[in-house]
Amino acid sequence: MSGTAQDRVADQIRRAIEAGEYPAGGSLPSGEKLAEQYGVHRNTAQKAVRQLAGEGYLTLTRRHAPKVRERPRHLTLVRDRSVYRDDLGYFFDRNAQDWRAVGTPTRGVVVPPEHVSDLLGVPRGQDVFVRDRKMGPPGADTALQVATSYLSMALVAEIPALGAEKTGPGGIYDRLEEHFECALEWHETISARQPTPEEQAALRVPALSPVLVVTREARIQRDEDIVVAEVNETRMSAAQFAVSYAVRRDASAVWPRGEGAA
Repeated sequence: MSGTAQDRVADQIRRAIEAGEYPAGGSLPSGEKLAEQYGVHRNTAQKAVRQLAGEGYLTLTRRHAPKVRERPRHLTLVRDRSVYRDDLGYFFDRNAQDWRAVGTPTRGVVVPPEHVSDLLGVPRGQDVFVRDRKMGPPGADTALQVATSYLSMALVAEIPALGAEKTGPGGIYDRLEEHFECALEWHETISARQPTPEEQAALRVPALSPVLVVTREARIQRDEDIVVAEVNETRMSAAQFAVSYAVRRDASAVWPRGEGAA
């Protein structure tokens, strides 16, 4: 158990939440009662509560008792290094196949993060075209994922459908494959960071609760080169989602091992 009184109390409340003693949607006892229950000063109990709010266990609202947040681990995001297709086009998450936009998708022109500029091969500080959408299960009023597609202005000028309000059947990926007459390939990088204020509002996550960021490059052959036609960044609460994938054997790890193998 952690050494400080604050950490000790946070550990005990965390375990109580995970054991269901404080059910999701319910409230914690007052700071005074928590201090008495765990044998600490009220300030220590309040600091432990703020710590758990930062971890995504609690929602704090002024003049109200801390609320226990839903932590639906069953919504694990399974990424098995495959791309799928249905009547609507390509999709990457089997458990999110039926998800739809929460609210109205937006599009516009922005200066992207520097790493996105580098991936797209455009100068840092230069405008690119973006398509933003918030996604969730049917009937959801809160997004579980926020996705942003970045495209170079030159490519949008070359393929106007990429910037249109309605991109047509199959979306931008079908338009890219039709234009270049070859198949897209994708490469993903998964990282974690603190949410931006916009992500906090869209996903309803605390400022100190990390988000997972899946950065996906859509690559396609142009003449003799492979270029990144689009960069998509999908963000989701790390408190609600995990990443799971199959570990496949390389040829060097084949079984049964041949004679003389270590």
